[in-house]
Amino acid sequence: MISRESVQAVDGTTFPGISFQKNSLKPIFDLQKVYYYRVFIEVTKAHVIMLREQDLMTEEECSVILSTMLDLEKLPIEESEYNPAYEDLFFMFEKELENRVGSDLAGKVHTARSRNDICVGEFRMVLREQLVDLGEKLNRFRESLLYVAGENLETVMPMYTHTQPAQPSTLGHYLLSMSDVMQRDFQRLVAAEKTINMSPFGAAAITTTGFPISRERVCELLGFSSLCENSYDSIAASDHMTQFASAMMTLAVNLSRFMKDVLDWCTMEFAFFRLTDPYVQISSIMPQKRNPSSLEHCRPILSKALAEAEAVFTVQHNTPYGDIVDSEEDLQIHLYDAVQYLSRALEIMTNVLATMQINKDLLLQRAGENFITATELADTFVREGGLTFRKAHKLTSAIVRRLYSEGKDASGITESFCEEISKEVLGKPVDLSDQAIRMALDPTHFVAIRDRTGGPALSQVKRMHQERMSVLQQEDEQLEAIRNRYRLAHQNLAEQVKLHIRQKD
Repeated sequence: MISRESVQAVDGTTFPGISFQKNSLKPIFDLQKVYYYRVFIEVTKAHVIMLREQDLMTEEECSVILSTMLDLEKLPIEESEYNPAYEDLFFMFEKELENRVGSDLAGKVHTARSRNDICVGEFRMVLREQLVDLGEKLNRFRESLLYVAGENLETVMPMYTHTQPAQPSTLGHYLLSMSDVMQRDFQRLVAAEKTINMSPFGAAAITTTGFPISRERVCELLGFSSLCENSYDSIAASDHMTQFASAMMTLAVNLSRFMKDVLDWCTMEFAFFRLTDPYVQISSIMPQKRNPSSLEHCRPILSKALAEAEAVFTVQHNTPYGDIVDSEEDLQIHLYDAVQYLSRALEIMTNVLATMQINKDLLLQRAGENFITATELADTFVREGGLTFRKAHKLTSAIVRRLYSEGKDASGITESFCEEISKEVLGKPVDLSDQAIRMALDPTHFVAIRDRTGGPALSQVKRMHQERMSVLQQEDEQLEAIRNRYRLAHQNLAEQVKLHIRQKD
């Protein structure tokens, strides 16, 4: 039976207990060495330079520490194993620095900082890079959407409401709509980057410090856009994580809805699209099968992205507003995993979409079936028959019901037939020629006259396509500018390190 003595005999009586090591500290260390070690070096360089500039450290001390940082940066830390002599990577690093420069000088490095602001800052620095990586994948998917849309601005096809044939539109119009959704997803990511890229450094544990540090200088050296000014906000807030998670959840849902359409339209029953060979798998027994497995695999990948992002909310819910373990490494990995799942799905979907074959003839044929041009027939009754729309709707509905009950299609709608039904429904004949009826029922005409802003007519989709291509280019440049801000900060920091080392020499 379990007892205090039996647990202590196995788990030990000093920190850290064996079960604590195995189930918490070691897994966290394994995350830290992959994601945070070199970021921690970067943060430490910036902090040391700031201490020197604020006369909190001599030039000699600064140079020695920075030189040592360059050496420590080269260590194959990914190969190291958790050592229970140190609680985590931070203390292991501190001990390594002490071994190299002595305890007195190593101790100065931690002046005016805490693991609280260090950890939050590191998490933000990793998150911002992950976000930009995801933004780049998203923009390539947007490019694929616009590429296929541009080739299909006049590809007439049926559109659906409530999963039933509704009205003709074009494939270009449909894909442009998804492009707009993806643009908003991109904008949500950019908004999250602005929130993430706020520097908490200098907040220390909670209340900043009595030393005359420059929080602004560290912010600049590390490429942050702004300072997270309130020091409690700096170490307590988690909204930058939930904002990013929310943006990823929205993206996952939007992608999954689009993929549902594509998978349906790839079926033999629809036969609108055909995936090319690199993205289909054969059956082990049925020789004719072309399984759209590439997209099928994306479905659980997107579901996992949604679940990982949602976990951020679940973990944060009802936790205290302050520095707390719940917001640390065990939480961050959910964000990284969500990014990876989304990136995987986006890359597959980008290539599948750009290469798939489109059955334009069948799309046009289906756009003329199932009475889906009936809206334009009703409109024509209004324009040329002198009816109110409500009466025109009633008449057209009666026409469709009669033909459907007789097993006929829209070709049965003639001038005489309309007069007959009109007498029954409205008590008087309607005056509409066969020519006007045929034009009203033509799906190409249906699309062509819908040239209001945002409609499927060629003038509208061509304009929208050109504008979206221009916006995508601008937003690619915006993303690259964000990436360059991080890159230039890294280069500038490296130059500052060299400058201080040279000054010693």
